[in-house]
Amino acid sequence: MEPLVHTAELRVVRTCRPDGLRVEGVVDVHGHQHLRTALEAVEQTDGDVQLDLSGLEFLDLGGLRLLMAFARSRAAGSQVELVGLAPHLREVISLVGWDETPGLRLGANHVN
Repeated sequence: MEPLVHTAELRVVRTCRPDGLRVEGVVDVHGHQHLRTALEAVEQTDGDVQLDLSGLEFLDLGGLRLLMAFARSRAAGSQVELVGLAPHLREVISLVGWDETPGLRLGANHVN
């Protein structure tokens, strides 16, 4: 499948089973607009959306905020599941209380 985003630092591919995105590489200030564009591509998906983050090398706070805003924007009853999270990212999400974000579900951790 053709990537939605393909830069030197970031690659985002749409997934079908389950519906969602696979995000690989680096999301920093230079990648925020690219991530936002990719999230918009799955915005109208009915039901749950899975974001596979197992290929992320780096995700900054701005990128995390984009993911939380996307989860909050989903229709009532729809979930955004983050899978493949590095343990330190799961810890940051929990420390700032974003694990309680409506529409967000933390899935399986990244396994090295």
